[in-house]
Amino acid sequence: MSRNLYIADLHLGHQNCIGFDGRPFSSIDEHDKALVTNWNAVVMPDDHVYVVGDFAYRNEKPVSYYTSRLHGHIHLIRGNHDKRSTEYESCFESVDDILKIGDMLHGSPVEVIMCHYWIPFLPELRRGAYMLHGHTHKGGKEQNLEEQLKEKIRQNYKLHRAYNVGCMWQDYYPQTLEQIVARQKGYR
Repeated sequence: MSRNLYIADLHLGHQNCIGFDGRPFSSIDEHDKALVTNWNAVVMPDDHVYVVGDFAYRNEKPVSYYTSRLHGHIHLIRGNHDKRSTEYESCFESVDDILKIGDMLHGSPVEVIMCHYWIPFLPELRRGAYMLHGHTHKGGKEQNLEEQLKEKIRQNYKLHRAYNVGCMWQDYYPQTLEQIVARQKGYR
């Protein structure tokens, strides 16, 4: 039985992301090898992995170098660092700017909306949908602002399910919706 897993902001091949995020790697080769190893440790061949933006950036190796080494069916939701080219996009099973799918959570069907950018006022979020996004990296003004806004929305709406699935928030592993929700209990 296949599963859906989610991750964002891998930035494969992007040396600057190590320092920018404080990623625990000494080189981009070590970074990329660890992310591929981690991915393949949890993703089975029939699983669907949704990369919610920024798969690779400033990479010297072609995107196909990475995708050919990764298990599962890889779907890209474009981020600001994903190239809009046939060569880049042909490496993925599907490519979208925003995507809605069904998934299971605690044995019940739920709607999942994915976009690289957090969209706080989607009506579906007030009706129980889950939003998965990336883009906001660790540290800095964007992270603080996002956390403050999410808290204000949760206080006003009592229920707001938006989760950042950037790899740096997920110990550099793709995760299921169950894992994401368990990890970020405060973002319900």
